[in-house]
Amino acid sequence: MHKKMTRVCLREAEQFVWITGENGCHCGGNQAWFEWKGQESRSHVARQGACGTVALANIAAYLAGKDPAYKGLYPYPDYSKASFLAHMEDLYGYVAPYHIGRFPLGVWPIGRLAAGMERFARDRGVTLHAARRDWFFSRRNVLRYVTEGLESDCPVAMLVGTHRLRQVEVAYPGRGSCKEDIGLHWVTVTGLETDGETVRFEVSTWGGRAVLNLDEYMKEKVYAGMMYFA
Repeated sequence: MHKKMTRVCLREAEQFVWITGENGCHCGGNQAWFEWKGQESRSHVARQGACGTVALANIAAYLAGKDPAYKGLYPYPDYSKASFLAHMEDLYGYVAPYHIGRFPLGVWPIGRLAAGMERFARDRGVTLHAARRDWFFSRRNVLRYVTEGLESDCPVAMLVGTHRLRQVEVAYPGRGSCKEDIGLHWVTVTGLETDGETVRFEVSTWGGRAVLNLDEYMKEKVYAGMMYFA
């Protein structure tokens, strides 16, 4: 007997932050795009550690497209790769990864991610707040929080820890798929699917789409967290 599948997702999950580039379309931004001419060290740190910045850029762009009240979060005329990279660089000014020299340490803790996004919005005349919940980190509460965000049509930034979810198959629209690193990595949750037991999160990462298992995610509680904004 087949188990009944339930899906909760963003209204525009199928074309989440559809970015057009010279090599085809992308589902959300990609930290590998960061590059400042003449600033190789800064570019390297961003490419290796600015996944949290990109997750916020994805969220800001999605919110700007769904509601006029959020329009100021993405002031660019299109979703070309060049425009979206400029948008990513805007966010980088508010939420950049910690680093020691050329060694990136990533964007953490989660409060820093939230505060940077709120400052970014405020400077653009947009009222936006992190959805903070004083809930214990448990499987039930993670699922509860992600469902709450998606049902509100708000993408969820999720930090993956250091457990077995270190690599995942990422699909690129019309260009196949490949394995990408997601250890200590921020992704953007766009949907979830469950049969009542197994829960799979649909996420945007590295400019493509991937699926993460909730039970695998829960195996790491130290470097883990999530946040949506409304």
